[in-house]
Amino acid sequence: MTKFLEALGGKLAERWLTLLLVPSVLLMIVTAAGVTLEHRRWHNVGLLLTQLNRLSAEPALRSNGTLIIVLAGLLTASAGLGLAATALGVAVERLWLATRPRWLADRRRRQWDDAHAKFNRALVEAAKAEHTPDAKAAAARARELNTRRNRISLAPSTHPFWLGDRIAAVDTRVWETYRLDLTSAWPRLWLTLPEDVRAEINTARAKLAAATRLGAWAVGYLAVGAVWWPSAVVGVVTAATAWRRARVAGVAFAELAESAVDLHGRRLAESLGIPCAGTLTEDVGAEITTLLRKQT
Repeated sequence: MTKFLEALGGKLAERWLTLLLVPSVLLMIVTAAGVTLEHRRWHNVGLLLTQLNRLSAEPALRSNGTLIIVLAGLLTASAGLGLAATALGVAVERLWLATRPRWLADRRRRQWDDAHAKFNRALVEAAKAEHTPDAKAAAARARELNTRRNRISLAPSTHPFWLGDRIAAVDTRVWETYRLDLTSAWPRLWLTLPEDVRAEINTARAKLAAATRLGAWAVGYLAVGAVWWPSAVVGVVTAATAWRRARVAGVAFAELAESAVDLHGRRLAESLGIPCAGTLTEDVGAEITTLLRKQT
């Protein structure tokens, strides 16, 4: 038990240092620089050095007791900032996965519908051009329009942001292919997955959470930008990086979740006592959905 607690404490300390302490200290340093320099003297490094020298010369800061109090205060402040960033990261994730604002979701849906209609027309034209000299060009045009539509969403768009549509597309695609309600089936499917598969999904999910937490730190830098504009530049770059990482992590998480259904859906059926001789089918999926919904 002692060894376990020591290992657990080490992991928690390492996680706190990586996720909370370092970003918090960086933000506090930027905040201190911003408050000192402001917009008018944004590049005056000499002023920062002067202020640091003045503080280091203060007699109170030469006391061990004062230094301990200051260090404890900094650690407390960094922990508070880290917890605030974690909470704000959850809010950022909910925003990116939300179904509102509806006007933006409706706008994306119109874009998807338009791209889908163009793709369908291209399919008709490709079918008409079959066995003609224009067949290859028509097929290439259809593939291009299919790619354009999928860049918006892999399924009919229902969310205001791309990330929300990409995650929601898993439910839609699983339902259309297997008639399986993934919301009801996922907890049971999770229990049947091998440990290595669950580890891969957990890793992708953790990367998505880390990306949204980075977006929360971007908000902090943007806030400091109100008094020192270079911080706003850092905030914009951080926000763009967070969004890019969230897209990559979101794709990985969605692909792994959908793959888990494709590869282990049969195991779920058999675990529930539903015969499934080969791959998962619509009939088997519908039977699983009926059983798991429990008439609701």
